[in-house]
Amino acid sequence: MKASSSISAYDRSAAQLDLSMECTAAGEEVPVVRLAGEFDIDTVPEIDRFLRRRLGPFYHRRHLILDLEDVRFVDSSFVGYVVTLVTRLHGHGKELLVTRPRGHVRQVLGAVGLPNVVPVYDSIDEGVEILTS
Repeated sequence: MKASSSISAYDRSAAQLDLSMECTAAGEEVPVVRLAGEFDIDTVPEIDRFLRRRLGPFYHRRHLILDLEDVRFVDSSFVGYVVTLVTRLHGHGKELLVTRPRGHVRQVLGAVGLPNVVPVYDSIDEGVEILTS
């Protein structure tokens, strides 16, 4: 069963920002948040607002997968947000995984050592399997 919703917003540079979330077929315990676009100091707050609306009282209390396949650019504010989110989730005994970063995004995440803090997987299915096993 999949449930999804999405929002679109525009940052000051007019780059489109797309956020969508679905509950995976493996169980509604693992929401997959699909991000697309460019995430910098202007757009990162949209991720937080989106998650708060979609997860409501379960925000920071569920396992979560951030799918980055369609993300073209991230900066340090995105990395900082991910570290903050993983810290909050760990405080509730939950995990955050990142899946499918590509090109520049994979390079940035690797350069700052994020895979040492947040597991990164090449597929959503692999991430769901880890979280539900």
